Amino acid sequence: MRRNIKITAAAAATAALAFGLTACGTSSDPASKSETGANADTSKALVVAASPTPHADILNFVKKNLAAKAGLKLEVKEFTDYVLPNTATENGQVDANFFQHRPYLDDFNKKNNTHIVAVANVHLEPLGLYSDKVKDLK
Repeated sequence: MRRNIKITAAAAATAALAFGLTACGTSSDPASKSETGANADTSKALVVAASPTPHADILNFVKKNLAAKAGLKLEVKEFTDYVLPNTATENGQVDANFFQHRPYLDDFNKKNNTHIVAVANVHLEPLGLYSDKVKDLK
């Protein structure tokens, strides 16, 4: 039950992200204003790069269960590293990516002279620490 609630909440957040990206997205050529905002071609799929788990899983849940009702065509491209989704986004191979937190994005932009902007915060995975020996984090 708890897992279903997390998936549903994550899917809703992802749907909001996807809708925000659709409304605020730009084409690969920023000088081309005819394809952005209200004039965007909604017949094309929103292509989002994502790490396989959990981000692509979340997006595929949205694609399967929520996107059609919202009139969203969603294509998910999975990447198994943390550089290619950003370079693909920067050069226009994908419309957006979903895998990183703000500090990583800021550092990536600085080190690579890229111009990727955050549209919404990405959830952070819960972290569990387990030990048979250590009883206290102190």
